[in-house]
Amino acid sequence: MEQEVNQHTILQAILELSKQMQDMKSDLQQQIEAVEKRLEGKLDTVEKRLEGKIEAVQKRLEEKNEALEKRLDKVEQNLSRKIDLVDAKFDILSSDVITTKAEVSMLKQVK
Repeated sequence: MEQEVNQHTILQAILELSKQMQDMKSDLQQQIEAVEKRLEGKLDTVEKRLEGKIEAVQKRLEEKNEALEKRLDKVEQNLSRKIDLVDAKFDILSSDVITTKAEVSMLKQVK
């Protein structure tokens, strides 16, 4: 009979340990789920902050790009004006050189 009591006690202990293991497993699963929810919440928060920062950077880049395009347009206009001025001066110099050559040629013929 003592052996039956021991077997009964052992079975009872095994059942109790099994119940405790199931409880621990359930508790750990709940903790894991809670941690996952917290991490998802933090990730969402970080993602929103990053999106906001990215939008701000994109806006700044667009503004800088527009400013650079305006400056580039002004530089192109200035260069165009200066090229036109150089062309006009070159035309005048060319005309003067042609006139001078003609005068020299006439002077040579007169001699």
